[in-house]
Amino acid sequence: MKNLLITTIIASLPLIAAPAFAADEINVSNGISAAGAPLAVHGADPVALLNDAKVVDGSADHSVTHDGASYYFASAENKAAFEANPAKYIPQHGGFCSYGVAVGQKFDGDPDQFVVHEGKLFLFLNAKTRELFLEDVAGTKATADQNWTEIKHKSVEELANG
Repeated sequence: MKNLLITTIIASLPLIAAPAFAADEINVSNGISAAGAPLAVHGADPVALLNDAKVVDGSADHSVTHDGASYYFASAENKAAFEANPAKYIPQHGGFCSYGVAVGQKFDGDPDQFVVHEGKLFLFLNAKTRELFLEDVAGTKATADQNWTEIKHKSVEELANG
């Protein structure tokens, strides 16, 4: 069943992959934000995701550009928290689907499909990949962490074309 899902996800990858940005090290939306950098986390507030375990849209009024990507926040307080410790709030695996990274791919990370585990934020392509991650959090996380060191600097297209 998992192999069929992985094959289905990989086959649909060209339909969901965004154009390459900085070797696709950070999952960003198409276009640029008001700050001139591509938008990360689909504009959702990563501080609210991590601290409040809920999806809250951020605003360009409260934005920070970090490592070439813009992050939006719902409040000045959340923006300040991020600025004080960005590493705490940035989604794991560049904001790509952590299950996808575990299978060697960079699928879009949807902030509506997230998990907070041991103080870290993980995003997923859809409910199914989130569910598969939750079946073996430790093992899947360890595989994703190892794969991330190998694929971080590779483009989505390069990974999809194998």
